[in-house]
Amino acid sequence: MKLSQHILDKNLMILASAGSGKTYQLGNRILGLIGVKEVDPERMVALTFTRKAAGEFADSILIKLAQGSLDDEVALQLYDDVQGEFSVLEVLEKVVEVLPRFQLGTIDSFFSRIVRSFQYELGLSQGGFELIEGAQQELAMSELFQKVLGEMLSADEGDDFVQAFRRATMGKEELRVLWDLKKFVKHWHGFWKSGVTAEVFGNEVFFGDLPAPSRWEEEKGMRIQELREAFSSFDQWPRKGADEAVEKMLDTMERHTVGSGVLTEAKGLFQRAVESIQAGGSMVLKFYKEFEVGEEIGAMLEDAIRLVASCELASAVERTKGIAHLIARVDQQCEETLRNRGLLSFDDIKLLLSRWKTDEEARLQRELIDYRLDGRYDHWFLDEFQDTSPAEWDGLSPLIVEAASEGGGSLFIVGDKKQAIYGWRGGDVRLFDEVQHFYQGGLTVAPMDQSFRSCPAVLELVNSVCGDLKMIETLFGKETATRWDWKDHDAARADVSGEARVEIAAKDEILDRLVARLREVGVGERELQCGVLVRTGKQVVEISEHLRSEGFSVIEEGRRKPMEDCAIGVVLSALIRWLADPADVFSRQIITMSPLELVLQHRFADERQSPWEELLAEASEEGFAMMVERLIAPLWKTLSPFDQRRVGDILQALEDFDATGAGTPRAARDILANFEIAQAPGEAAVQVMTIHKSKGLGFDVVMLPYVTDDQVPSRTNFDVAYDPGHWILQPPASWVRALFPDLIMVEERWVEEQRYEALCLLYVSLTRAKRGLYLFLTKEPTSRKKEQRLEWSSPANLVRLTAGESSQERNEWWKDVPVQENKTEQIIPPLGEAVLVRERMIPSAHHGAGPFRAGGNGVQIGKEVHQLFQSLAWLSPGEKVKTPKNLAGMLVDHTLQNAEVRQIFEKRNGELFQEQSLEVLLDGKWMSGVIDRMHVSPERIEIFDFKTDMMESSAELREKYREQMKAYEKAVGQIYPQEVVSYLISTHLKTLIKI
Repeated sequence: MKLSQHILDKNLMILASAGSGKTYQLGNRILGLIGVKEVDPERMVALTFTRKAAGEFADSILIKLAQGSLDDEVALQLYDDVQGEFSVLEVLEKVVEVLPRFQLGTIDSFFSRIVRSFQYELGLSQGGFELIEGAQQELAMSELFQKVLGEMLSADEGDDFVQAFRRATMGKEELRVLWDLKKFVKHWHGFWKSGVTAEVFGNEVFFGDLPAPSRWEEEKGMRIQELREAFSSFDQWPRKGADEAVEKMLDTMERHTVGSGVLTEAKGLFQRAVESIQAGGSMVLKFYKEFEVGEEIGAMLEDAIRLVASCELASAVERTKGIAHLIARVDQQCEETLRNRGLLSFDDIKLLLSRWKTDEEARLQRELIDYRLDGRYDHWFLDEFQDTSPAEWDGLSPLIVEAASEGGGSLFIVGDKKQAIYGWRGGDVRLFDEVQHFYQGGLTVAPMDQSFRSCPAVLELVNSVCGDLKMIETLFGKETATRWDWKDHDAARADVSGEARVEIAAKDEILDRLVARLREVGVGERELQCGVLVRTGKQVVEISEHLRSEGFSVIEEGRRKPMEDCAIGVVLSALIRWLADPADVFSRQIITMSPLELVLQHRFADERQSPWEELLAEASEEGFAMMVERLIAPLWKTLSPFDQRRVGDILQALEDFDATGAGTPRAARDILANFEIAQAPGEAAVQVMTIHKSKGLGFDVVMLPYVTDDQVPSRTNFDVAYDPGHWILQPPASWVRALFPDLIMVEERWVEEQRYEALCLLYVSLTRAKRGLYLFLTKEPTSRKKEQRLEWSSPANLVRLTAGESSQERNEWWKDVPVQENKTEQIIPPLGEAVLVRERMIPSAHHGAGPFRAGGNGVQIGKEVHQLFQSLAWLSPGEKVKTPKNLAGMLVDHTLQNAEVRQIFEKRNGELFQEQSLEVLLDGKWMSGVIDRMHVSPERIEIFDFKTDMMESSAELREKYREQMKAYEKAVGQIYPQEVVSYLISTHLKTLIKI
């Protein structure tokens, strides 16, 4: 199929393999519709998942048009790509003209715009919408969770939940308990928000009649005694010691308590008994060799095992209901504290727009929204479709179905099923098949398997590993092999040289092999960009630090913790922990051993209060960011550029925290404990990153030093058993699951998803390379028997069995790559001394402390008070003012009860100015300021400033702000001829103060 012949089909789905040029075809589709079909660009919506991808998409369209308008050959190629001719210059002008309104962006941003435009229709009755994310969302959810859990535990309601949590973290003692509790709740809350109701949590209807979990405890003594007596007359033991092994199994079963986990001490005999029950027929055990125990004993043993398994399942049902009880409380708090106030996360927005599928009222409201949006958008473009979640598709599909049906609209989908590596984030590759089935003959499906990125040598290895469907079926199962929609990849440029090699080494030799190969290829010396791709952030840090120690210039993509990766971060972390808990001796000692101690001693030598009290008071009034900035200021010049950047990151995090109004040192401590930053990109010979981060990128050379040899999946990670629409369960132990068909079915479905995603992850890592691809595998353990090789389902084993260790002669392709020219460092001449042309003056700084960062409880409340007063404008006589039920609302309400203050807001002749900015030359100085409220009448001008200071006298407040208000009077007096007077409105004193 020639794609250009179908690029303007009404509805088109492109299955684009890695490096095949999907962005190029996206651009062709848009330009063809605008140029050939004369579609208005404002009626198009093109959505992807990251702002970077959206920016690259927009750039590619503009570049293609710009080049086509200047070069006839480029224009002719464009005509061939879209099978039609048009004026490239006219299309360029049209696109540039509508660019600010051209819907090229992320799904998240598009959904946010819909919610912002249709708040009332979507049930946001408060009439406001604010997106919360990052630190603000983490803090809000953390506080909600701790409040709910504390209430439940204090009321003895949380026993089932605590048991569920212990079950989930069994064998993971290294985890931080509070952090993992939050993660646990967030995970289950995601199911709740997606529509899994309380009835579905632990819905035992689908498991038949289950006994009470306590029944095993009540009956186990009797049952085990009967089994001992039965086995005492058994004389068909396969060899000596078998009877003792059976006795140990029975002892273990008797000691077993429901909910305590796996019967590990029973070892192979118990597991073989379970397998025998699964298989049906006679009970067969194994002690070196298999033996039957007879019909009577077999039936007794099976009954006992089925009873304890049923009790375990009943216990799992109760635990899951306990989870539901907690999650319902958490969600209720979210509804009351966040969502009802219009504070939504991205997940909330997606679920809000997809609620129409399960709620009739929401469906009717959604129809009103869709009717209005249908009039604006007809043509839809969805990028990276394999990463789309069902909630995102449900949010978009009402609009898309209308456009893709009969009429002038269209649908374009592009993605790659083989790059579906975001299943853990909600991406569902099965949507490809659902969409194809829904549109059937009304959707053209076109493959793109020719790579414009990778050379033939790289693709040969890719085809060998990812195209061996027989070996994939052997290792990962028939279901995975059937889903793996594979066609061998061809190189668009067959003449480009390159190399792909697999090396096998001992685990402790891998990094040395990596360094040797980097040096051999000439990374850092030749014009080559190299990507070192790994699976975890921990591996990113480990390899980056090792390569730096070897002299390589390295950028690590990913996330780092500024509170841990530099000395100044560790000290500031200790400072915040000490402020949160003055009894934290360890944190105080860290401060004592640092240069920060000298700053504290110097600043607080003559203070009556302790440094701890002074710093907390400063943070409360002005914010943690300002408090820390002042402490660091004397040390600033002694810090390295790296440390200075880290301090900037920390101050920004604290400033964001201050803006939330949370204000407490414990909240600051909790936020900074998990504070991470993304590494900024830059120029370096080597970029180390996770495979997930590398998606969409290409490198001249790719090194894969840690191709995992762990089997996929690890069943210990099977933490949620979910049969959509029927039941959800925190699963019991694996031996229990093996005895219930419904649990087996759900687990096998999960296993298949994990294996498919592991295969996708391997494919993505292999297809990033342009010319050089180097894989490093660890040697197989000597304990792994030869016959086990075809059963070991790991990505490394797939590579080992399909590509093997490279034995051919080296291909020195890199010798054709130019050597990097030594860049002469540009000497920047030093600037002369600054010459002050005009002094800057800020009246609000006249009262002494200076202009502060936004932050602290006092500042946040002050902002809210100003916003409430600003919303009043003019009041009618006797009009009641509705204020929110918070501290700011209370302050405003009480202040307005003063008749003199109330009179200021009542309608009068003249003009009202609110939040009036001033930029004026005053006494030769440039003055900037903002007047909160100003009344201009023919007789005089009145200036009002709202103050929330907690001062106990009008005289003290008047003296503090006299210079500020006199400066405003003088500035306004230069504009108006009338008399100018100024007042303070104090919410603490609840009075009007004339200056």
